[in-house]
Formats: sequence, C-alpha cells, structure tokens
Amino acid sequence: TDSSLVKLAEKLSGEKAQAVNYCTEAPFLQQLGCETIVMGPGSIQQAHQPDEFLAMEKIKPSQEMIKQLIVASCF
Repeated sequence: TDSSLVKLAEKLSGEKAQAVNYCTEAPFLQQLGCETIVMGPGSIQQAHQPDEFLAMEKIKPSQEMIKQLIVASCF
C-alpha cells in the first residue's frame, strides 16, 4: 500500500486501494520484478459474481484514468 504505483492509482481514482481474493496473473508478473496492481471499472462487489455487470458509463472514465496512470508512470 505504500508503493508509488498504488499511491498514484489512489490519487487518480480517488479511491483507497484494497486487497481482494481472486485469481489474476499479477503475482506471476510480480515474480518477474514488475510492480503490479489490478485496476478497472466497476465495483468489486459486482465482479466475479453471478449476474455480474458493468455500467457502460464507467468505461470511458476508467479508460482515461488508466491512460493517466500510464503517462505518469512511463513518460
């Protein structure tokens, strides 16, 4: 939670980072030495549940936030 990537993601999203218990490739990428977060649109309470959904109006703002994260981290 104290990494610069997590702090930047929190700043851009306006949300506090939280750990969740589901499977991604993130741990394998971390083993390669890549700092890794899982970030995207929608609520974690709706993700990976029966009848999960994503409101269409969440997509564009999430794209912009991820773009800002890339620009701030890579350029």
